[in-house]
Amino acid sequence: MLSTRAQILDAARRLFAQQGYQQTSIREIAERLGLTKTAVLYHFPAKADIFTALAEPFLVDFKSALERARTREEVVVNTLDVWLKHRNLLRDNVMHNLAVLSQESVIRRFTELMFEANRRVAGPDADLPERIRAAQVIAMLSDPVIAHADEPVERVREEVLRGARLLYPDLP
Repeated sequence: MLSTRAQILDAARRLFAQQGYQQTSIREIAERLGLTKTAVLYHFPAKADIFTALAEPFLVDFKSALERARTREEVVVNTLDVWLKHRNLLRDNVMHNLAVLSQESVIRRFTELMFEANRRVAGPDADLPERIRAAQVIAMLSDPVIAHADEPVERVREEVLRGARLLYPDLP
C-alpha cells in the first residue's frame, strides 16, 4: 500500500495530466483520495510543493546521468535515457502544463542541468558554432521523446540517436 504522501503525488499527477496544473486544486486532490484539504496540506504546504516533488526524481536522475558521463557521447545517451525514463511525467505534466515551469526551484534546477549538458557536449574552449551544435543536440532529445511517449522506448531511442548522429556522427 502506498503511503499517504505517495497517494497524494499519484492523484495529483493524474489530475494535472487530465485537467492541467492551474485547473487542479488541493481540494480536488484531497477529494480524489477521500482526505481533507488539511491532510494534503500537512504533506505539501502548497500545490507548487506537489509539483516539485513530482519533478524531483527526474531532476535527480538528470543530475546523476550528467555526473556519470565522462564523454560527449555519454552525456547525450545518458540525457536521452533520462528523458525516456520520465517521458510520461514530462509529457503529461510539463509540456501540457507549461505554467508549471514557473515553479522557480524546478525550472532553475532544470535550466542549470540543461546548460551543464550543453557545456559538456560542446567541450572546453568551444567556439560559437560548436556551442550551438551542442545545444541543438541536447534540445533535440526531448521533443521526440515527449511527442512519442507511447511508442516503444527502444524504437524511440534508436530514432532519436539516429537524428543526433547527424550532428555528431561519433555517437553510438
